[in-house]
Amino acid sequence: MMKGITILVRILLLLILFQAYDALSGLNHNTACAEKMKIILQQADRLQGGEKRSPTGNIEPVRSVSGNVVFIHENMLLNCDKATEFLESSIVELEGNIFMTDRELEIYCDKALYYTKTGIAKLSGNVHGRLLENNLTARSKRALIDNPGNQLWLFDDAAAWQAERQLTGDTILVQLKEIGEKKKAESVKISGNAFFAARDTLDTTRQLYNQISGKTIFIKLSEEEKVTGIEVDSQARSLYHAYDNQESPAGVNYSSGNTILMSFREGALNRIAVNGNVEGKQYPNKLRGSSSINLPGFRLRYNDRPEFR
Repeated sequence: MMKGITILVRILLLLILFQAYDALSGLNHNTACAEKMKIILQQADRLQGGEKRSPTGNIEPVRSVSGNVVFIHENMLLNCDKATEFLESSIVELEGNIFMTDRELEIYCDKALYYTKTGIAKLSGNVHGRLLENNLTARSKRALIDNPGNQLWLFDDAAAWQAERQLTGDTILVQLKEIGEKKKAESVKISGNAFFAARDTLDTTRQLYNQISGKTIFIKLSEEEKVTGIEVDSQARSLYHAYDNQESPAGVNYSSGNTILMSFREGALNRIAVNGNVEGKQYPNKLRGSSSINLPGFRLRYNDRPEFR
């Protein structure tokens, strides 16, 4: 298992521990099996078997642990109220106050399903997490992790924040790529009511935000996870605050079209191209900060950003 893997993908390392269980004759037996896999069931109030209807709709034999469940896998820790393995369909169900961390990454949710045959995990119920190193946080109502495909999906009112940047949409897809011994984000696609807002770093009032919106926003990233390009498709709009060579305010630029293509150099905007039904405006400095020129749908949601203990 590789270190440094993105937090929501790391859940798979934790969920797969249930495959190490060959029998349920007692906690000591389970702990012994886990230790061979370097996975330890550290705590559980109850351990039992039986039958239960699985997510496939069939009645299956199950084995489960419940009550203050704590697992350890190398430097990873998982807490939940209950965990159930469906033995015929190879589905693992986690329920209640799910929390996992490796002291660098954290994720919380209410429910999780892991399909061991396909390597896919489904999370639901107040899904939220953070990367401690750069304070990147995200939340959604549902999420899907496709480990073989190196993909992470956030569904239903998905949002992500880092410092004073905000990304929102109906769906957010993160495509990962293995680089060395780590998995890093290769691209991000936001679909449905896609919106990106970032505070203008040259603005001394700290009130101005550059904005991008469209039906979809596709962001390409370098191996260092810096933005190299942005493509906005369908109802594409951009609003950014312009400056002259002395970094003095030079109005606000608005552009719209069928598509907007942006290229970046060292993280800074290098070129912008607007195609199809092009419209452009240059607002005067007196309108800087006026809500009347914000793109439709602009709304800062910092109050929705998850808080962590």
